[in-house]
Amino acid sequence: MATLGHFAYEALSKYLRKISKYEPGVIRDRDPEAIHQMRVGLRRLRTALEVFAPALTLPKGVTPKRVRDVAGCLSPVRDLDVMTAELKDHYYPHLPKAEQQQLAKLIKKLDKQREEHLHKSLQLLRGDRYRKLQQGLQEWLAQPLYQPLATMPVAAIAPDLLLPLIGQLLLHSGWQVEVAWQGEDYILPEKKNISPLLNHCGDLLHELRKQIKRVRYQMELFTPLYSPNYAEQVTEFSQLQDLLGNLHDGVVLNTFFMKQLGLNLTKASPVLAQLIEQQQTQQWQDWRGVQADYLHPSRRHQLRQLFLQDPEQIVVSTNGHATLEPTPQPINP
Repeated sequence: MATLGHFAYEALSKYLRKISKYEPGVIRDRDPEAIHQMRVGLRRLRTALEVFAPALTLPKGVTPKRVRDVAGCLSPVRDLDVMTAELKDHYYPHLPKAEQQQLAKLIKKLDKQREEHLHKSLQLLRGDRYRKLQQGLQEWLAQPLYQPLATMPVAAIAPDLLLPLIGQLLLHSGWQVEVAWQGEDYILPEKKNISPLLNHCGDLLHELRKQIKRVRYQMELFTPLYSPNYAEQVTEFSQLQDLLGNLHDGVVLNTFFMKQLGLNLTKASPVLAQLIEQQQTQQWQDWRGVQADYLHPSRRHQLRQLFLQDPEQIVVSTNGHATLEPTPQPINP
């Protein structure tokens, strides 16, 4: 049976390869997808380092904080790429000429900001801190050092690593946004004007999104151990992450418009403001359906049960795939 150390080694090796693969594309800056993929690889590497830290002895230069700093440097570039593409593709074609001209000014400012953030990112990628991180990982992979915990069967210890994460996620305050509890029951009041509400609670929902993403990344490390229901939950978290991300984009766009142009979006670009409002209203309705689902006790219990399969039923092959052995049935006397 595969050990925790085996899973840790495979994860660190995989994510270092992904980072190294997309690094040249980031430096050349010819394809925004390279920045996205390198940032994702760094975030997954950080997650792996945090999850497997009790089982590993790593070089001093290899720390989650250092990985976070590199990923954080790429984040503004990626966020601006997404925002600019959204403005150009989904909003600009549907605006009157006067509003298109205003939006073009905003896009121009965003492009300039992107150049500045990219310059900082390239300085970091060419610097000693990043190179030491890469070299430290390569040296560890060539000659890995482990703590005693690494010798334990991964199937036996995975629930202990995952259950606290799910508990933290289910306790996040974001699930309680605009919820009215009446004893053991709750209602989700209807809201007609979504923008003011999101301006008030948008940051909390964004923090929930980030927590969902962290749990999703950590769950993905152990997908080979579990049944298809587990993989389906990982996919569902990914979709929920996207939903909350899109909901947050409208809030960010309002802020960008005010900070970059000094204009009130509703007054200066009413058609754009209306388009954003319509999109947010639909996304809010979609979110309310998901929110109601995850507030239900049976759904929360079902989520916890995903990680409580009997480890003795899980067989992990050398290629990292898992199968479930049938549960032995009692013999009738």
